[in-house]
Amino acid sequence: MKFELNHVDTCLPDFWSGHHLPHVQIPVYRNMSLKDIKQSLRYELGMGCVMGATERARLLQDDFVGAENEKLADQVTRAAYAAINRIKPAKKGQRKFFTDIEPSQYEDELGDSVFAFFVFVEIDRG
Repeated sequence: MKFELNHVDTCLPDFWSGHHLPHVQIPVYRNMSLKDIKQSLRYELGMGCVMGATERARLLQDDFVGAENEKLADQVTRAAYAAINRIKPAKKGQRKFFTDIEPSQYEDELGDSVFAFFVFVEIDRG
């Protein structure tokens, strides 16, 4: 099993329409590094904060219980972490991301943080 992790949107959470495939959201800020992006993605995955309506999404969620699928859940989790580790910038050598986000002095007060949404897509190893 192998996943590819795709950045699909960056917006306020009210504007995200969701996805049926396993996906996570992370808060982002202007000039974020790739290291910080990966760390945030690993944190969300580790906490089981995965959304989606598929069996793979359910296996990645924190509230998953059931030894009957423990081996499959472990495979799915390893594949998700591997997908995070493989993320590379679209532009070679790019060091800063989300450079078009407007800095806001009111982010924490108003709770209007911008989020990036990433979808795990299962790819064929063929």
